[in-house]
Amino acid sequence: MTTPAPDCVVLDIPQGLRLDLLGLVVEVGQVRIVADRDGLLGGLIASLTCGGGAAAAQSLEAMAQMVRAREQTAEANGRT
Repeated sequence: MTTPAPDCVVLDIPQGLRLDLLGLVVEVGQVRIVADRDGLLGGLIASLTCGGGAAAAQSLEAMAQMVRAREQTAEANGRT
């Protein structure tokens, strides 16, 4: 059994937030945004915020390869 990767917390405001925007008061409770490393966007955000630069470069390259593969498939099927 593999150990799951630790959560990549992108934003954590445990006590909430109160903003006074020109007389409009906005109160937000606890906020925690976690990147899902298994998803494409979550993996990219996690690599940019919780991983090193090499991890970000790998994710960007993987995304570029996927886009190129889709474009090649579309061209092979006669679509542009």
